[in-house]
Amino acid sequence: MTIVYESLSGNAIVRDSDSPYRWYDAYGANVVKLTEDFVNTPFSAADQPAGWLNTLIEVAGQSTAALVAGSPGGELLFSNGTNDNDGLNMQLLGEAFTFAAAYPTYFGCRFKIEHATLQDCFAGLCITNATLEAGMTDGLYFRKLNGSTILYLIAEKNSAETALACTTMVADTWVTAEFLYLNGTLTVYINGVEVGEIANSDVNFPDDEYLTPSLASKNGEADSKTMNIDWIRCIQLQTA
Repeated sequence: MTIVYESLSGNAIVRDSDSPYRWYDAYGANVVKLTEDFVNTPFSAADQPAGWLNTLIEVAGQSTAALVAGSPGGELLFSNGTNDNDGLNMQLLGEAFTFAAAYPTYFGCRFKIEHATLQDCFAGLCITNATLEAGMTDGLYFRKLNGSTILYLIAEKNSAETALACTTMVADTWVTAEFLYLNGTLTVYINGVEVGEIANSDVNFPDDEYLTPSLASKNGEADSKTMNIDWIRCIQLQTA
């Protein structure tokens, strides 16, 4: 693998030579980005990484978010409370990303969950909502729901969804979930393999709301579950 610097829409993107859909960074007047490896990430308060709003879903104060000590490259750990439906819902403050125009956009996240079936998880771009699993109305995001092992890419607009099946989740196993939006088509990749596409002509493509990077985990039974996040990146070129 070689790092490649490429000009796109008047901006400089830093991408992978072997996997050109994978963007590491970008620079330019029209770049909007989040690149987070959870290395020495400051916390504004307990369970609150600075710049994020982390809503704890809990009965007795047991859900937590913390950096993992000794993790190579950095890592964030969600630990849910012990009750059914306990969990965490974390979103970057502000809604800075939009698909109202065909802005080139990369999103990627490497994560793992403790239980392949009895757990909900989300990673993607979502409208601000304190309970993503219950109140989502608009977004482009990866989702696995309780009772299923299938991770989907969801395009959602005004609470109506288009779902693309991406992979079967395996307990305590890292998955790299990514998409690249170029020329009106969203192409989805799992662990470096293309799994499908969604066009912006899809009736459920979310083109009328501002969105923000979002992560969530929730128990599917009365037993604490965890979600580990290695890194999350979202890079958009908001060209005129």
